[in-house]
Amino acid sequence: MRLPKHIMPDDYFSVTPKTDIQITSLPFYIKEAGYCNDRKFIRGACNNYSDYLFVYFLCTMKFKKNDEKYPVHSHDIIVSACNTPLSFSLPLSYGKTRREYLYFIIGGSHAQQFYNYIRRHDCTFHFNKLHHMLDLFLEILEIDYKSDPMSAQMHASSVVHQIYLELYILSQNILNAKKQTPVQDNAVNTALKYIQTHYQSDLSIDAVCNSVGFSKYYFCKLFKEHMGISIHQYVTEFRVNKSKELLSYSKLSISAIATSVGFKNALTYTRNFEKLEHMTPSEYRELY
Repeated sequence: MRLPKHIMPDDYFSVTPKTDIQITSLPFYIKEAGYCNDRKFIRGACNNYSDYLFVYFLCTMKFKKNDEKYPVHSHDIIVSACNTPLSFSLPLSYGKTRREYLYFIIGGSHAQQFYNYIRRHDCTFHFNKLHHMLDLFLEILEIDYKSDPMSAQMHASSVVHQIYLELYILSQNILNAKKQTPVQDNAVNTALKYIQTHYQSDLSIDAVCNSVGFSKYYFCKLFKEHMGISIHQYVTEFRVNKSKELLSYSKLSISAIATSVGFKNALTYTRNFEKLEHMTPSEYRELY
């Protein structure tokens, strides 16, 4: 993962504008941001209920809020009011895997109103690896808040607004998916099973749509509404995830792994793997 040069693991920085009324009157402004692996989130303890915490997870973890535990996976986001303490933990089976996440805390005149638009009981939003949300979080961390604070916070306010918009769109997609008829829901599940069975072959979108007996245009739209990503994106991610098992537990070459999970060649496989995992298959094999 690409991190800003001034941000190191376990590092964070405070940009709290204590006296600048212009900044604190912005729709959103950054009070604190960072990249760390703390077990318990204690930064932001001095913030109040009208300040909000955004966390982007870089690994599978669990978090605890109000004595309730929730699972989160890599690329998931949680959004919570800062007056509620959170704690993070790893499943015992994950051994020495690091707890890693990006985060920022915001205040602002619109912070509470926008939070109410997206508020969820489990605080969790599930994003696909191909989504650009990680880039938005990194953009927050890359802003230089010292040289021109007002300009920097106006930039940050715009990025936070975009993040809120993406979270709102995802929330609406979930609501729309819940309104689908049983026939539509069964069709999507049938397609998922078909992909899981045929991912090693030359799997086309036409073949997936034919497996459920719907037209290509209609079912592609239905699938995206239900899953949040296109059929092509889902197949690519499914194949990459299957390849990660082979990278960890087999001695097959990269080229052999690529063809065994359905990619046409090693080059296409490597490009898709890097896009999803932010590292090459060889680098992944060395780490895991």
